[in-house]
Amino acid sequence: MIIDELHTHVRQQLDNFGVRAESRILCAVSGGVDSVVLLDILHLLSCELLFTLGVIHADHGLRGEQSRQDAEFVKQMAEKRELPVFTESLPVREYARQHRCSIETAARTLRYDFFIRSARQFGATHVALAHTADDNAETILLHLLRGAGLEGLAGIPPQRELFPGCWLIRPLLLLRKQQLYSYAQLRRLQWRQDWSNLDRRFRRNRIRWELLPLAEAITPNAVQRIARTGSILRQAVEGISQLMEPYLLRAALPTSGFFFSDADWDSLPPFFRTELIRIAIRRLGAPYSPPSHRLLQALALRTAQTGKRFALGRTLFLIRERNGLSLVPLLPPLPSLPVQPSGHYRLGIWKLEFQPVTEPPPTFPPDPWTEFMDADRLPDTLCWRPPRAGDRFHPLGLPREMKLGDFLTNQRIPHWQRRLLTVLADGNRILWLCGVRLSETVKVTAQSRHIVCARLDLVPQTEHPAYAPETD
Repeated sequence: MIIDELHTHVRQQLDNFGVRAESRILCAVSGGVDSVVLLDILHLLSCELLFTLGVIHADHGLRGEQSRQDAEFVKQMAEKRELPVFTESLPVREYARQHRCSIETAARTLRYDFFIRSARQFGATHVALAHTADDNAETILLHLLRGAGLEGLAGIPPQRELFPGCWLIRPLLLLRKQQLYSYAQLRRLQWRQDWSNLDRRFRRNRIRWELLPLAEAITPNAVQRIARTGSILRQAVEGISQLMEPYLLRAALPTSGFFFSDADWDSLPPFFRTELIRIAIRRLGAPYSPPSHRLLQALALRTAQTGKRFALGRTLFLIRERNGLSLVPLLPPLPSLPVQPSGHYRLGIWKLEFQPVTEPPPTFPPDPWTEFMDADRLPDTLCWRPPRAGDRFHPLGLPREMKLGDFLTNQRIPHWQRRLLTVLADGNRILWLCGVRLSETVKVTAQSRHIVCARLDLVPQTEHPAYAPETD
């Protein structure tokens, strides 16, 4: 019987996903038949397997009153089953305008942000999604027509980490949509119909209603065969990821990004170079990888002039360095922050601390992140900011002042590092190129009476720093 078959299948999938009695699952419910069936099965199994269940619904607000009715329908379903429910109206169109991205990208970005916030609040170990084998086949064909790479052709993953301690799982991914309709009818379930799924102006809908039926007519069980191919490619993707891990570990920058040396780059066949960039892009949190032709254009930077850059989407850049390639996210511009040579300050991804020192250390540590300065040579108020045009610098140990740009070029400071630099300055006179070199003008000498120690540190990535200065 179809009901018992689906219960047995989902029970086995939950076991594969590591669901236990202490697990807490949020079921994403749109109101459509797939997610309604998933919620019904999970609710019944929760009584047997003793995991805690909740419901989450993202209202994208793209269909006016119908979207509002979908949200109300899901709330009533959850209340009927006495389940906690998380709902939120997402400003998809506004986000798309502000970030100049597609409606689809905006909806996905906001939806997963909502999932993460709600899962943390619920203490979820898993968030369950209702994708089916039909959805997977559609996705693979859609990616194939777009000229996707290996990962795109692998289709929808059965599970992936949403954040540490919480996994996205898809218990229905091996089932056909028709099986879910049969289950819903036998269980007399009600669901909402999204009529936009019938609109053949959308490419996915044409694949669903035209291409897949044709494939099934040509080759029986075409959906399962396509999904099987995706599963094989998924194993290949995972194997390549393991092979690329040593390269990623060597390339990881202390800040967000990667630097791939020419030696590592040239040791890889062209296909693996492309996959290495794809994996690195995912590690940096990009919602999706650029199409293959864009990656091939970007990889031509290997023979470009130093400093040449290539945009990969709106948030990432690949930059040609003197002896390699750097992949770094686009960061918003930093403001200028007035600071006094005492206390704690924060600017973007950096934090700065000043402490008075009674006497200089016997030897100055070879640590560019810590510097000792003659406090009497410092102005009462300094400016902590990014470098700018016209800055002058008298580097410690050199006989004369020079343009900051000339110093950076002479020292071969890579472009990925230049974009993160900050300076302590008095006007356009740099007193400390933070983390790189102190100025000769504020060095500690035998005649120094008052000394201050300045320490620069990265803000931990777990704090998700915003570029708003903080002081205490």
